[in-house]
Amino acid sequence: MFKRSDETLIDKAIHGDERAWQQLVGRYQSALYYYSLRLMGNPDDARDLLQDVLLVLCRNLAQFRGDSSFKTWLFGIANYRAMDMLRKRKPTQDLDDLPELEHEDQQSHEQQLSEQQTQALVQQKLKSLPPEQKLVVELRFYQHFTFDEIADQLAISSNTVKSRFYSALDKLRVQLEDHDVEQSASF
Repeated sequence: MFKRSDETLIDKAIHGDERAWQQLVGRYQSALYYYSLRLMGNPDDARDLLQDVLLVLCRNLAQFRGDSSFKTWLFGIANYRAMDMLRKRKPTQDLDDLPELEHEDQQSHEQQLSEQQTQALVQQKLKSLPPEQKLVVELRFYQHFTFDEIADQLAISSNTVKSRFYSALDKLRVQLEDHDVEQSASF
């Protein structure tokens, strides 16, 4: 089936084509939600951020100039809105509760549980990073943007992006190593 380009959908949506708007939003809604969820840490805040981003998109779609890809521009909006939300709130939620899994194979169950715990630990440690570093890590690892694309989104230099990224990785490495040492000492 023929897939319309973002530019075509944008043009049609700007001129009132509801179907084009729905296709454009549908193309990125899921990725934006999961991005929001990882940044905000809980589904309610993620939905609030997503709704906010879509509202800004609706109001400002005609201002998209095409200097970057639409996805880069859209995630740039999400970055700014997320930063505003993160600055206004205090960290309140931990990722202590993991959903229970039902599997017949105990070894598979234990492996999945271990992977979930590791992911939860990484997410918990990500929360301790400054918001600027957290955004860069999220965009690089989870959204697969290049350093240059991230720099465009955040309106900073590529070197600043790299500095924040590698500084965040160093902090995470130290925190995860400290966690491993604590776990070993408690046995």
